[in-house]
Amino acid sequence: MKIFGTDYDGVIINIEPQKAEAFGNLLNKEWNIDKQEAGKLWIATGGTSRRYKFDFYYQKQFNMQLSDAEYKLVEKKFSDLLKSEYYPKLELLPGALELLKYTKQSFDFSFVSSGVPMEEINYLVNLNGISKYFDLVLGTDETYKTKNNHFKKIIDEKNPDILIFIADGLEDMKVTKEFSVIQSIAITSNHSKEELIDAGAKNVVDNLNQALSLIEHL
Repeated sequence: MKIFGTDYDGVIINIEPQKAEAFGNLLNKEWNIDKQEAGKLWIATGGTSRRYKFDFYYQKQFNMQLSDAEYKLVEKKFSDLLKSEYYPKLELLPGALELLKYTKQSFDFSFVSSGVPMEEINYLVNLNGISKYFDLVLGTDETYKTKNNHFKKIIDEKNPDILIFIADGLEDMKVTKEFSVIQSIAITSNHSKEELIDAGAKNVVDNLNQALSLIEHL
């Protein structure tokens, strides 16, 4: 079985810089965190869950664990901000639709693996009008706390001969190294080629047209 998987933000769309800015502004307002520092951490930890990022700064600022109830409150403010001010303006990255059409036709199974909360990533995929290209859309929740959980589910259930996964985050590349069946493709949307290779990327491309050409030959 041939499986294609993709991260969402940084591959199909790219709103990571705007998310970093929004994250910094929100944490500055809510917890008095330096907004530039928080924005840099957002980019540096691409591929990790949103919960991880909030947990990190709450622990750093207050020296205590962020409760589930407090997280839900602050995460909702962040999600509502993105939905009202950023997501409606989104466009697919050049080459994204061509890539999705090809992989839907050429692979046995296609999925999204995102660090965005489950409800929100499903909202985004539908908002962008591309849900028909995926058999499964996975975000984070109580069951799937990390992308490691996503990959374990797919590999255990589907037993693929090959799984090609494309993403832009350093953490994505680190996680894919744990699974020998995964052929990772990193795209330089938000990190340099050198950073992605150091993180474990097996292949690096600069755009989705290059990614499609590479996938056709893997």
